[in-house]
Amino acid sequence: MKLTRVFAALLLLPAALQTALADEPALPSLDLYYDASWGSMDVGQVQITLRPDGAAGCYRYTNTSHPTALVRLLYGSPDQVSQFCLSGGRIRTRRFESVLPGDDRQSYTLDFDWDKHTVTDNRGQARAIPDDAIDSFALQQAVRLWVQAHASDKAPPLAEFTMVDNKNLTHYKFRFGGAAPVDTPAGHFDALLMERIDNPDKLGRFWLAPARDYMPVRTETRNGNKPMVTMVLSR
Repeated sequence: MKLTRVFAALLLLPAALQTALADEPALPSLDLYYDASWGSMDVGQVQITLRPDGAAGCYRYTNTSHPTALVRLLYGSPDQVSQFCLSGGRIRTRRFESVLPGDDRQSYTLDFDWDKHTVTDNRGQARAIPDDAIDSFALQQAVRLWVQAHASDKAPPLAEFTMVDNKNLTHYKFRFGGAAPVDTPAGHFDALLMERIDNPDKLGRFWLAPARDYMPVRTETRNGNKPMVTMVLSR
């Protein structure tokens, strides 16, 4: 059971890039709570925040878990932080940190160097990355920005991203599913559905609500025959 998927130092920028970032539209600050479940089991809450971070156009995106007592005892309390900047409407991760106390496999950092197009982990190992690379947590923001840009298209293209973790580069494809109203503990939303379609063994559905700045108000993910992981906006 990988709860890190349930529960995501800004580098100095050249002056020219600082000017470009200042021209990017500002993202709204966020402080959202989600009820999380694994199959039929309640696993607690997830708090997601987004705040400006240093230079104009740069942000700190955090995923803080508040697991139930049993889940905390058995699996710990994983957290994630993504520090990223916007450039040309695209998210550029600067640093990603995954923390799961007591689990070295799920605790790691990634530092992104966009001049060299490389990512370096906490062991000092560097890998080449493509231009659409993004960390696993900030991927949520990339999908959000994509929906904002394409929701009114008559025939939206596929959304494609390359997710970077401590081991792999995974190519993601999402299909825009159109209007999909959904009820949550935080209320009813006229949401827009995005569905992952690159791997038949990995399900991913995301309901994004324009009324909540296109943030997801419900998500469903599943890996193979494992139980469904569900997150629903609670407040």
